Amino acid sequence: MAINKHELQEMNELLSRGKTIADLEKKYPQYGYWEIYWQVADYSFLGKKRTITNRLKKLVSAKTQAARQGIADEAQSLLDELYLQLKSNSAKLIEIDRALRSEG
Repeated sequence: MAINKHELQEMNELLSRGKTIADLEKKYPQYGYWEIYWQVADYSFLGKKRTITNRLKKLVSAKTQAARQGIADEAQSLLDELYLQLKSNSAKLIEIDRALRSEG
């Protein structure tokens, strides 16, 4: 079953806020884990962390300099994505805090 565009946008937004695919599966029980996994635009924070960990482990056994560089570049790209997402989320939290303080 294809995920409709509106729900897919919501899922991608939730992933960018730190939810996992398992969390999405609970929120959208009409879709299976793998259906969601293959259709969302990005990994969850946990998925990126696991991928980076696996790439670092793989880096040790890489035979060539080119293979090591490719693995390092992929890990760096994921770290950059995590940084930008966390920076964005931090800004949102600051805005929420300011709004709550001004109301109180």
